[in-house]
Amino acid sequence: MLKADRLIMKTRPATEYALLGALMWGPKHGYEILQFLEASLGSTWYVGTSQLYSLLKRLERDGLVVSTVETQETRPSKRVFSRTPEGKEAFESWLHRPTAHVGDLRIEFLAKLFFFHRLSLRGGSELLGAQVQVLEQIRERIKERQQKEKDPYNKLVLGFKMTTLEAWLQWLIKEATSFMGEGNTHDCLP
Repeated sequence: MLKADRLIMKTRPATEYALLGALMWGPKHGYEILQFLEASLGSTWYVGTSQLYSLLKRLERDGLVVSTVETQETRPSKRVFSRTPEGKEAFESWLHRPTAHVGDLRIEFLAKLFFFHRLSLRGGSELLGAQVQVLEQIRERIKERQQKEKDPYNKLVLGFKMTTLEAWLQWLIKEATSFMGEGNTHDCLP
């Protein structure tokens, strides 16, 4: 098994994948990564400076990014990060997997849609279909639990979960499907 395969199987924090995604357009130093994330995903995702450098260090240790130090004449040196082929592979694998938990849709799934759209990738429709299937399976499990539940508070919580899930399904089918139909024409990442 390749090192990248082991890393893909291991669950990584979604923020690490967002950082790999930020590097899909080319090498960036830390501040450029923060600027990219704020400008592109700032409405859904926040990464603090200390978190950024900690995650970049871990990604480098795991062989998903490499860094070089660039000297500047009038300013301090800066560390520039680039994704490795293993980093690209890990990012692509994450990008094409549906989000497993409803609570992660607001951040993780929306980031996936962003990257599909901005990188003009094919496969977004397949991701949407897979995500709908995952949510339908979750809906069935919630229905089963609702039928068995006796406690009024737990029923209330399950009703909230069901309403949230139904809203996501409706949004995926109406809004996200339309959005993903726009401009996804390429097969591979840069």
